[in-house]
Amino acid sequence: MIDVLVIGEAFVDFLPANSGSIRDMSAFEMHSGGAPCNVALGCARLGAKSALISVVGDDDFGGFILKRLEEEGVDSTSVRRLNGGITQLCFVTLDEKGERSFTGRGPDASLELSPQDIDLLKLAQAKVLVLTCGSLRKKNGIYAVQEALNHAKNWIVCDPGTCPPHWCEPTEMRKRLEPIFQKCHFIKCADHESDWLTGESDPEIAVRKLVDTFHLKGAIITCGANGAIWATQDNDGVIPTPFVEVVDTTGAGDAFMSAFCAELSKIDFRENDSENFDEISFQKIITYANHIASLSVTKKGAVHGIPKQSSMDEKQPE
Repeated sequence: MIDVLVIGEAFVDFLPANSGSIRDMSAFEMHSGGAPCNVALGCARLGAKSALISVVGDDDFGGFILKRLEEEGVDSTSVRRLNGGITQLCFVTLDEKGERSFTGRGPDASLELSPQDIDLLKLAQAKVLVLTCGSLRKKNGIYAVQEALNHAKNWIVCDPGTCPPHWCEPTEMRKRLEPIFQKCHFIKCADHESDWLTGESDPEIAVRKLVDTFHLKGAIITCGANGAIWATQDNDGVIPTPFVEVVDTTGAGDAFMSAFCAELSKIDFRENDSENFDEISFQKIITYANHIASLSVTKKGAVHGIPKQSSMDEKQPE
């Protein structure tokens, strides 16, 4: 059985040795990256059985990603190595507050994701399916996601993420996301993403619009140190974020998503049963996800700050 199945891109992130622009950098350190890859890794660190469906190059960088997945216990048997493909590289820079900027280089093998990559057996087993907008950059990726949605049996969660201009015009990407949102149970995004996703710059309005427009069980907009805004069909609110000393915010949203999905996988899915996911459970999961996200920013790298379940001393927040 698979607790969390994630579909999407896997990159290699080069994290900086010091803050500042690329021209001021003395060295970089190599890490696995890409939001879907990060979520699969994060779920595994938190004790969930996770799997990733993706495409990487048959270069050494693709090999590096597969090694990282295997080391963390992620099922990587559905990660295809593209013959002659080149793995995307992403150079990350940090300012003095730990806020990041990204510079991508090289072709991206993950653009070749297609329906042939969708493992129907894994979909049938997965308790939670996780999707992002990165898979929707080309038609073959859109068809792949549609194939996954047609065979998904349990919870469906989408964290669209950002849409860089070289990926797609944001308004066009929103059109591609809408039929996916219609099949989702939960949507999560960051406050700086709510405008292009909903047309609303106010996160409190945007989170309600997501729930009402797409008839979701719940929506969440994370606001960094200002907490997570949530909404269900009946209520909404804000859950605060614990205070920590920030080192690197690169993977905060992915850490939140990892914790949310790992906990969601523990709740049985029963279609058309409104009692199988109550509002109290929703708030508890968000509180836990906030806790894990806050831990993630205390170390450099997207997932290194997520504690492994086997060594966690902290109990899940009440």
